[in-house]
Amino acid sequence: MITLDLDLDYLSSRYHIGSRAMEQYKSKSIVQIMQAEAKKGNTAAAEFLAEITTNPEELAKLLVLFDPKNRYLILSHMNEKDLMMIMQFLEPEQMILGLSMFNHDALIELMQKLPPETLAIVVLEKMEPSKFVKALPEKYLDEFLSSDKIDPKMIRKAMENVDEEQLQKMMENFTGESCYDDRDTIIEQLGRFSDENFMKAVSCAEVEGKQQMILGMLQEKPELFEEFSAEAMTYPFMNMEKEEILKSLTVLETQQMLPMVEDLPQDIMALIATQIDPNVFAEILCNDFASVIANCGINM
Repeated sequence: MITLDLDLDYLSSRYHIGSRAMEQYKSKSIVQIMQAEAKKGNTAAAEFLAEITTNPEELAKLLVLFDPKNRYLILSHMNEKDLMMIMQFLEPEQMILGLSMFNHDALIELMQKLPPETLAIVVLEKMEPSKFVKALPEKYLDEFLSSDKIDPKMIRKAMENVDEEQLQKMMENFTGESCYDDRDTIIEQLGRFSDENFMKAVSCAEVEGKQQMILGMLQEKPELFEEFSAEAMTYPFMNMEKEEILKSLTVLETQQMLPMVEDLPQDIMALIATQIDPNVFAEILCNDFASVIANCGINM
């Protein structure tokens, strides 16, 4: 049973229950109280459940839902699925406030749970693609270029964005010989390479050359940004202050932030959900949680 601090004066006057009877009912749930009263001929009590589940305003008063402690007590008895449903009704700033309880590293881990398309929104709102790509260590550039979802044809086309010096360095690293050819000659030579040899040559490019290739691809197809791993996309946030990370997340809507909280411990989820508007919470309880209402008892 969920033992709440109820408004006993309201309960007593609204359902015509005397103080002596209230004392006797202190170990019972609300429905048990009303059933006992109904047997005594208390008409108002007999109609309690049907009335209260259609009158959120009365329910909010009875359960004192304006007290966050009561909201938390009810929410802490809900399962993860129900808590996720409740959090859909939070405002984005309430989700941000809930996420603020986590430290810097935990916040980065939560960001990595976001779908690629959502995480990309956060990153690109914070920085231009060129700034992002130039901030990445080479391992993330290689990871992107070697992805199964990146067609070598895209990289071949992106070679047009690589300057002559970087193309020469790439060929020198690939062949082990000095290269003095101009960019058109090098691109023509690369065009004759098999995909396998072409990708080997690409892997030999200097960091700046890889950056130029990737930026050329992103300019042609911005949606390819989503092919960066979550670890890569959150890398630039590693050196940001926690407050700056939270500010970056304000571009998201509540629905977009829900994946960040779906694997949290149930008590943490309940704590975040406690921010819900009391009137909205009362409506949800009336519509979907009659059994929860029935399980609420009195804290004398």
